[in-house]
Amino acid sequence: DCIVPKDVVQRVLHTTPYRLQRFQKMHNRTNEFIGGISCTAHVANGLAAFYIAHGQDPACTAESSAAVTHFDLVRPYPGCTNLEEFHLYSSMTLNTIIVATVGGGTGLPSFKAARSILGVRSSNELAEVCAAVALAGELSFYAAMESGEFTAAHWNMTHKY
Repeated sequence: DCIVPKDVVQRVLHTTPYRLQRFQKMHNRTNEFIGGISCTAHVANGLAAFYIAHGQDPACTAESSAAVTHFDLVRPYPGCTNLEEFHLYSSMTLNTIIVATVGGGTGLPSFKAARSILGVRSSNELAEVCAAVALAGELSFYAAMESGEFTAAHWNMTHKY
């Protein structure tokens, strides 16, 4: 989990903590109503990329992407009641993340080098980095959806000619 300061949400994600939190909650409720198995935007993308880059079995993306993303608001100082001033708390629960540092392709030089660059020695440490990648992806994806940048980017890419 992490707290993202309001100014970072505005400058980097082009939205506000309040709007992002409301959008994420609405997305989760909608997903629950239609019988979704996971309350996330698209954890599978980040996990699949991470698995491929680090010698993990990409087939494990399916089980590992069953997750819950949670956004909430954090008061910047005691007594603050203006929701537009709050910071963003974000967390993710990955119930069945599957990673390894031994076996399969994990021993190949390029994958060993990738773990070395990250300073990762154990599967627990690898799982933490993987979770951080997934949460960063969720923040980016939800912000792009809420701000309209996701739709605009896809529209611009498909209507160039």
